[in-house]
Amino acid sequence: MSGLRIEGCTVAFGGLRAIDNVTLAIPEGTITALIGPNGSGKSTFVNMVSGQIPPAAGRILLGGGAITGLRPDRIVHRGLARTYQVPKVPKELTIEEVISVPLRYARSDRPLPPGVRSAADLARYCGLRPAGGTRCGQLSVSDLRRLEIARALACRPDVLLLDESMAGLSLEDTEQVIALVREIHAAGVTVLVIEHVMRIIATLCRHAIVLNQGRLLAEGEPQRVLTDPDVREAYLGKGFTL
Repeated sequence: MSGLRIEGCTVAFGGLRAIDNVTLAIPEGTITALIGPNGSGKSTFVNMVSGQIPPAAGRILLGGGAITGLRPDRIVHRGLARTYQVPKVPKELTIEEVISVPLRYARSDRPLPPGVRSAADLARYCGLRPAGGTRCGQLSVSDLRRLEIARALACRPDVLLLDESMAGLSLEDTEQVIALVREIHAAGVTVLVIEHVMRIIATLCRHAIVLNQGRLLAEGEPQRVLTDPDVREAYLGKGFTL
């Protein structure tokens, strides 16, 4: 089985089950949304899948092979990369320096996006304009979001997890990042999008997964999922309309 599959996974912090016996699939070749209210387990899910937090039970499959319990760098090597809600880049480094590290050390023979051969190419692909002396501490929120995506793409992933990569962006910047995600997907990358903006999910994704209190609440086509009575009550509110 290709794509990403979670089978019976549980993550507990003391007596709290942040992920509670979850089984779900991110189908290969899709742009899938992961949504849910605050505290639903989305961040724990991403940390679990990317190797920051090992599950106490269950297994995680990437491209049909188990990655359960592997170190984050081994999971990257197997084909999964992620971004962070709060961009984690050294402020003293330049755009090209940040992208160059995974580009050199991710140790993958998977292809980069078409026409991309260098850190500067990848920066431009993601809508950044790498100026020689510009440090990351001088970048706008929008550019930091793009840099997170560029750094993840430098790992040459088969599966890319975007953790609220459009949070805090203007409408224009959001539309540009949506176009970038579509281009990444068209280049053969399976994408999981964690977002709170329903318009983004409804227009960008063809598959949606809803977590609530660490459990799988619903999954399927966004139009159906977003109008599900249980989803509306738990997350969106009974008066929600697309």
